[in-house]
Amino acid sequence: MVSKNNFIGKIVSSIDFLPAIQSYLGVNLFSNDVLTPAKLAEIINRDQSLTARILALANSPVYGLSKKVSTIEMAISVLGIKTIKELVIGFSVFSSTFNKGDRYFLAEEFNQHSYLCGYIAQLLANDFNYSVKSEAFVAGLLHDIGIPIIHRYMDKEFKLISELKFYRRISQTKAEKLILGKTHCEIGAMVASKWNFPDKLVDVIENHHSPKESSVNQILSAIVHIADFIATKETPQFLLSSEDEQLDESVIKILNIPDVSYLFDMINNVSELIRTLNLFDDLKK
Repeated sequence: MVSKNNFIGKIVSSIDFLPAIQSYLGVNLFSNDVLTPAKLAEIINRDQSLTARILALANSPVYGLSKKVSTIEMAISVLGIKTIKELVIGFSVFSSTFNKGDRYFLAEEFNQHSYLCGYIAQLLANDFNYSVKSEAFVAGLLHDIGIPIIHRYMDKEFKLISELKFYRRISQTKAEKLILGKTHCEIGAMVASKWNFPDKLVDVIENHHSPKESSVNQILSAIVHIADFIATKETPQFLLSSEDEQLDESVIKILNIPDVSYLFDMINNVSELIRTLNLFDDLKK
């Protein structure tokens, strides 16, 4: 009998790309010959799957870099704007051949959640003086990559997890642990590590629900944890039932926040700001 760890290990070892999900990107966005690196990075950052694939390629042994690439801007400087444009067009066409979701996983809503988490993480990075704002964006964008991986490669188990949550009213991570023995955080981190992502991104993916467990960069993990908490409230539900994870108040100490009242005032202020913006209308332009 195959153990849960061996089952997951075999699946992770076979994954060469993040499952394609519904993208807001169109080939026409890349037809402009004078597309600048900054504009290209902005377009790519709208899509979690493309961002992950490009970072995986930039960090692959092919380029033999001494420093790992953690942002799309860095990837463009390594691979070149022409190569990136060709890759993105190819990925977009390839993505269109995939099933976009089902009643257990709503792909467009998931993409909205991921983008909003990245957007908020970048806002919070500025508030907490985190030096690389675009790195905070990428960390927020990719924090939940384990969820589409389970959906795509462990479909039967994903449905069991969804139904267990729905009927038992337990959290996403608890249901995953019961069915798989690992959470989407752990599985996402395993895949990110396989793809040679920088340690700080792997760490955030693994600890975005428990920043106090972070061993590489607690500040970035705490920022993404708060961003995820807000994004979950402010975007449509993308699972059969919501993630329903609790806010980890260890972020107060990690980020030197005065007290819990200040934390929730900040969360409410960011939520109100998000509601005034037409972020998802902008994504479709």
